[in-house]
Amino acid sequence: MSLAPFRFSLPAPLVGRPLAALLAIYLLVGTTGHLPWRGDDLTHLGPIHAILQGGSWLMPEIAGETYLGAAPLYYWVGALLAKLLGWLLPVHDAARLATSLFCAATLYWTGLAARRLYGEASFAPAILLGMGSLGLVVHAHETQPQLAQIAGMALCFAGLGEISEHPRRGGIQAGLGVALAFLASGLSGLALTLPVIFLTPLLCPRCRNPIVARGIATGLGIALMISGLWLTAAAYSHPGEVTLWWREELLSTTPHASRVSELGKLVQLFGWFAWPLWPIAGWAVWRNRHAIASPQLALPLMASIIAVVLVTSTGGLRTAGLLPVLPPLCLLAAFGVTSLRRGAANAFDWFGVMAFIFFGIVVWLGWSALHFSWPPGLARQVARMAPDFQHGGWVSGALVGLALSLLLVLLPLFTQRSVQRGATNWALGMTLLWCLAVTLWQPWFAHTKNYQPLASELSQTIGPQPGCIKRRNVGDTQRAALDYFANIRTLPYDSEEDCRLLLTYTAGGVASRSVPPEWHVMWERRLGGGRKAETFKLYRRD
Repeated sequence: MSLAPFRFSLPAPLVGRPLAALLAIYLLVGTTGHLPWRGDDLTHLGPIHAILQGGSWLMPEIAGETYLGAAPLYYWVGALLAKLLGWLLPVHDAARLATSLFCAATLYWTGLAARRLYGEASFAPAILLGMGSLGLVVHAHETQPQLAQIAGMALCFAGLGEISEHPRRGGIQAGLGVALAFLASGLSGLALTLPVIFLTPLLCPRCRNPIVARGIATGLGIALMISGLWLTAAAYSHPGEVTLWWREELLSTTPHASRVSELGKLVQLFGWFAWPLWPIAGWAVWRNRHAIASPQLALPLMASIIAVVLVTSTGGLRTAGLLPVLPPLCLLAAFGVTSLRRGAANAFDWFGVMAFIFFGIVVWLGWSALHFSWPPGLARQVARMAPDFQHGGWVSGALVGLALSLLLVLLPLFTQRSVQRGATNWALGMTLLWCLAVTLWQPWFAHTKNYQPLASELSQTIGPQPGCIKRRNVGDTQRAALDYFANIRTLPYDSEEDCRLLLTYTAGGVASRSVPPEWHVMWERRLGGGRKAETFKLYRRD
């Protein structure tokens, strides 16, 4: 009896356990196992640390002061995970798993919305395209409250996807999505979900009946009740802070004309951040333009327009601010990827394969410049950014990186040929490329983005009983780092407290503001180099 030769193949799209396994690898690799990094990762650890140290659960705080940058939902989940898993993981690793939880919820609920709008064949592509998007991968592995917001958006869309068939269940899910979005990001969460709910009866003829209206009203009532409970409790215990938070929310969601001058930068940022979602979403709209008023197209299209208008007219020029555009674009892309013509599907597939192989080579070149000073030009740039990086211990990482590189090249060859092969290979490529980058570059990132040595050195300098410390130009990230690593808290420079110590911070080579002559430098520390240089100075007053 002869046996047919064994041939390994991956289904396209991935479904079931293979999809769950790939998603788990994507979400967990690089999320734990390192100290919190400067930037959002440290900033948003601050409120979680405050809760664990006995601070308020109702209003986020950083180092003893109210933080007005976000609503509390993400911090609640992060603090609960830190309490539950504190016996197994450090606080920062356990809290960061909230990101994995909300990101998984976002992708699942986006797939669920695609299934309800377009059928079973769109469930997996929606998830795979979300995993393959360039803008999600870094934020899916940092302490990032915006992921709780887009999880609420995805749940809202999933509820609206079945509002005509199951009005009560769909309305409740949509209302819960609104509540989650509001508890995660305040008024911007309402702006990204409520208009879509109100537009649904206009876009869906089957939704114009009393039963659907009652379902929507039920959902909105639940959203109002949940949101009102938090606001009422916060206003009762922190009336002044809630007033300031509400004022900040109104300012942050009000469009301002200054963003017009940044339109070119926004277009460039959006172009790579939402790749490859926006070309396929555009194809879906163009191919189905004759049915543009249908709920399957109009619902995600209007949600995409609302998200793009909001993120481009409010807030700062930050990649995390663009995260709300991803769920509705994933829906449109899932609608379009199943209808790609053979030539376009093959081009999308092989462009992704070649792109990830190219970026894999770039990752290796950077690693070579870091450890072997080749290529010389790139080596000089890397050395300038971290002149005191200690080399060594790279052999095991290089071996794992070689194995990942082989998978990056070979796995796409074994994916079953289908019109949805491109979505599978984009998710595989992004996951393997991220794993490769984490394997080769995590020691360097841990060195360049780590404030723990600085905080320990500063703590030794000021001693066990330093008294109060004033600050100048010290941001939320630095305050959170000093509080988390060394239990050091500072006061604003214009505080009425009579402090004998002053901490200043400058970044990017910007000249520091002069301090009064009675202050004398007693400690100075410089991190990084070039445009990423940071300088901390501690002054003592005679």
